Amino acid sequence: MTDVRQVGRMMLRALDPRLTALVRAERHRAAILSARLRPATIAVVGPGPGSGRSTVAALVATVLARHQGAGVLAVDAGHGGGLHTRLAVRPGGSTRVVLTGLGLRGETTGRRPVVGHGWLRERLALAERAMLLASDPDDTEPPVTAAEFGAVSAALGRWFPVRVVDTPPLTSDPVVPAVLTRADRVVLVGVDDERGPGRLADCRSWIAPLLREPLDRIGVQVLVRRDGPPVDAVVPPAGGFGGVPTHVLPFDPALRTAGALRWPEFADATREIISEITAQLLSKMR
Repeated sequence: MTDVRQVGRMMLRALDPRLTALVRAERHRAAILSARLRPATIAVVGPGPGSGRSTVAALVATVLARHQGAGVLAVDAGHGGGLHTRLAVRPGGSTRVVLTGLGLRGETTGRRPVVGHGWLRERLALAERAMLLASDPDDTEPPVTAAEFGAVSAALGRWFPVRVVDTPPLTSDPVVPAVLTRADRVVLVGVDDERGPGRLADCRSWIAPLLREPLDRIGVQVLVRRDGPPVDAVVPPAGGFGGVPTHVLPFDPALRTAGALRWPEFADATREIISEITAQLLSKMR
């Protein structure tokens, strides 16, 4: 039986050598996504509401959690609850209870934390795979603030070494620089239309002074196609816009539905491109 299978594979590869290249690429990508990672913060930023920033952050966190397990923490630092909406599968938030337990908010501020890994996982288990630190948009619970972010990242990094942070739109909100100055990798998200490249250029200029390394070394850009078929879709140049690797997330009806995203419902093209984006982010983090 083994000989028959080997002959079959050889014949298939001879008929279509592109299949061999595709299989090798998928294996290489899976190896990157599954390899042991050093602790890191991945910041997901965008020019404004409606760019798809929270959706991309949720997708990256999902891919990471599928390969890395419960050591991945998604953090919603925005005020609109976008990441909670895209990831949470049960109601309620986790920001207030977790920060209070860590001695970083409320009556326990300044006290030594008395919580452990099991306690944290129970309260952060709002999503299907990734742990989620987020406020419920239906509640008045405030998100992580700029003053809290450094301490939160340090405290939770002990148990959740890889953190994907969905920031507010690039405005004067002080939590944006608080996240970017600590970011090891950056995902810059824009809309796939005729103004998309220009907005990405403005964002690159805005965030460049805050980063510890040049964006072309630590970042990727994602243009989100919101509708299909595209009329004014943009084709990124080979080297990406501004020398930063640039990908287009294709239109997928599963990404337009309200509520939590479901991996089994995504189109194959969506799974492939978001896996490629995440692998590219991780390629220098091992």
